[in-house]
Amino acid sequence: MKLTLYGAAQEVTGSCTLIDTGRTRVLIDCGLFQGASVAHERNLDEFKFDPKSLDAVILTHAHIDHIGRFPRLVKAGFSGRTFATHPTKALTKLMWVDAAKVMKDDARRHKKEPIYLLDDIWPAYELVHGMPYDTEIAIAGDFKFRFREAGHIFGSAFLEIEAAGVRLTASGDLGNDNVPILRPTVDAAPSDIVLLESTYGDRLHDAPGERVKRLKAAIKDTVKRQGTLLVPAFSLERTQEILYELNGLVENHEVPRIPVFLDSPLAIKVLPIYHQFSEYYNRAAKELAKRDNFFDFPGLKVTRKPDESAAISSVAPPKIIIAGSGMMHGGRIMHHLVEYLNNDRNTLVIVGFQSAGTLGRQVMEGANHVVIDHEEIMVRAKVDIIGSYSAHADQAKLIRWATGGSAQPKRILLNHGELSAMEALADMLKERQGIDVAIPSPDQEIEI
Repeated sequence: MKLTLYGAAQEVTGSCTLIDTGRTRVLIDCGLFQGASVAHERNLDEFKFDPKSLDAVILTHAHIDHIGRFPRLVKAGFSGRTFATHPTKALTKLMWVDAAKVMKDDARRHKKEPIYLLDDIWPAYELVHGMPYDTEIAIAGDFKFRFREAGHIFGSAFLEIEAAGVRLTASGDLGNDNVPILRPTVDAAPSDIVLLESTYGDRLHDAPGERVKRLKAAIKDTVKRQGTLLVPAFSLERTQEILYELNGLVENHEVPRIPVFLDSPLAIKVLPIYHQFSEYYNRAAKELAKRDNFFDFPGLKVTRKPDESAAISSVAPPKIIIAGSGMMHGGRIMHHLVEYLNNDRNTLVIVGFQSAGTLGRQVMEGANHVVIDHEEIMVRAKVDIIGSYSAHADQAKLIRWATGGSAQPKRILLNHGELSAMEALADMLKERQGIDVAIPSPDQEIEI
């Protein structure tokens, strides 16, 4: 059996893993490359395998770096069965439609070919089968798997696979501990091979309780300075977590009541899917949902239309603006950055991973100015990085999860991380556990 990483090999985006048993070919995820200046060209490249040869595709969760190229895969000839959890299936269409609109605008602005069009989405969506967690799914006689709760985003899963006599666990993306709304990551069953994400393989998060304390402190500080608090947040999961915690802070009178703008059309469209699949909430969220819509609270204003977004600037501070994209490489957050980033009364709170090559990464690393739409903007706002809001497991959890089964894996393969993070995680796994750890190169064929 062979495993090949056609994406997320020594980098964070573009997840795309092919497993070939010799009889059955299954692709795990088919995501967009993001961040780098060459990402668009890479997304336009032909696939390095024949899409028509695939027996099935499994989608671990609905983030665009895991599902974003799937419509292009279908356009290139794939027509087989595709599996996702029920929430992930519901979310894919929203994510693809949003991506296609962004691609169309970018293609027109930069005179580039779009990666796919809105018309390509329905044929892709028709192939997706929504499946429950913990149910064995047989793709072929030599390949079966089940979805397990990953705790990363709503509907996310890792995969427990039996293929050609090998037990393989593919992590997808694993979630942080003790996050709002989501159920916790379940333990992995014993396996021979673990394909392990390593986004935060070189660092530890703050204690879970610290994130809401720091958010509370940032709001109070913003009010004191009569400023604007900007929260660039991923439309799927991070925004909903921030709303959940703001709901608690506001309704329990722990912070002053000020205008809070949810300025993300995609995040707004995602909210009904959470309500639709509320059985996937964790225990605390289920109890709260019985008496409170935790995505709505006094002061929250939802801005669906562009003119409503533009009108936010006329509202006097203090105020809070939550907008995408989370890495600050597009979306409505961009015009808010132009408006507010150069004022030292304001605060920018970074709550998620910032890929290399993104504007968010520049700001996170301390840039004193950035360029947005050919305009130089000074970074005078206070920048507050709350790493514990990350949707990804940190180094300690990755090690605990990958090696905590009753039988340690014989081998761990690392993906979905920058090389420095992978090397740090590999060293820790080897030193503490004595496990064979490999860091595959892009397109490297690995015998299992």
